[in-house]
Amino acid sequence: MVEPVALVRRALQEIRAGYWFIPAALSVGAVALAAATWWVEARLPTDLPLYDFRVEGARNLLTTIASAVLGVTGVMFSLTLVAVSHAAGKYGPRLIGNFMRDRGAQWSLGILVGVFAYAMTTLVLTDGLDERALRLPVLVAVALVAAALGTIIYYIHHVPETMNVSNIAAGLGRRLRRMIREQIDGAEADGRDAPWELPARAPDVVVPAPEVGYVQAVGFDRLIDWAEEGGLHLHLHATPGDFVHPRRPLLSVWGAADAEAAGEVLAKAVALGPEPTETQTLTFLADQLVEMTGIALSPGVNDPFTAMTCLDWLSAALAEAICHEGGLRPLHRPRLVTRELDFAELYAHTFPTAMPYVLGDPVATRRAIELLEGLVALPGAADRRAMLADLRKLRRSQRNS
Repeated sequence: MVEPVALVRRALQEIRAGYWFIPAALSVGAVALAAATWWVEARLPTDLPLYDFRVEGARNLLTTIASAVLGVTGVMFSLTLVAVSHAAGKYGPRLIGNFMRDRGAQWSLGILVGVFAYAMTTLVLTDGLDERALRLPVLVAVALVAAALGTIIYYIHHVPETMNVSNIAAGLGRRLRRMIREQIDGAEADGRDAPWELPARAPDVVVPAPEVGYVQAVGFDRLIDWAEEGGLHLHLHATPGDFVHPRRPLLSVWGAADAEAAGEVLAKAVALGPEPTETQTLTFLADQLVEMTGIALSPGVNDPFTAMTCLDWLSAALAEAICHEGGLRPLHRPRLVTRELDFAELYAHTFPTAMPYVLGDPVATRRAIELLEGLVALPGAADRRAMLADLRKLRRSQRNS
């Protein structure tokens, strides 16, 4: 069993990355709406000035609505999956999650499936009626068709916008900047200037990873509460985004702790999965931008302008890490030592990782030099040595080309 905070974070990530939740919720809502309209219809005054639909005409209309909406939905989303597969192959396979998380696509599918569910439910409820006139249920169905038409128009416009490489890079860059600010604000609220000191001896208990996978979320509060209750010192050897397996130590414990109890706490506090996510791993977003840069500068694509867009967003994120509230620094936790993200590690996931691709293209090299010169000139306490070394390497490459 996974600790509730970690489980909730992973569940929310899975819900955001899937098409099923919003369409399922809207389908259930559509069925409830159909039942509610029939309940209201039975209580409406007979002299209310609403258009009366005979039963046979209402059935024909509802059948047409259901078949048309379902057919259009199937065609639209079949074409979407083809487009997403093509875009993921062109810009990077890990970007599929970004397309799956798109709220516009999820709501569009939900509305169309909901209209189908409403029409089918209403059609079932007409079974057994003979000459009774129908008013509200069919009028609501007509109104939902208007909503479906608007959704189709919106979706046809929205899909090309979603596939636009500039919008993809901008979405990744904005989320990366937001997560950097949240991390800095969290360190500011914590108020600890130094990491927790571990005892200078071998740990009493070493707990391996419960299974194979990537660390997707960690319930740090649960680990800290357990350590404070037992007067323990903890060293978590992996952080969100790291790959672990049962042959690798994951948690070391100093103090009077039972190995079985430590294993249970670890299993409840750490959520593992088949791939890293951005839930608690902001470097995952930087890696995606670097991946887009590498693919754009590959010989088969040769698109330096996409690479420059990605480098622009990486520089904006690094500027946030330098300037926002004193800059990015490790978040030290009581009784728990782990590898905390600092500016040096974040920077290592950006320009140094993209350097092998950038050096082969003079246009991208020139943009990288401009961006690094701007970052070096920013005020802040971040260590500039790595940036200066990369800047010298880029300048040498530019002179030799």
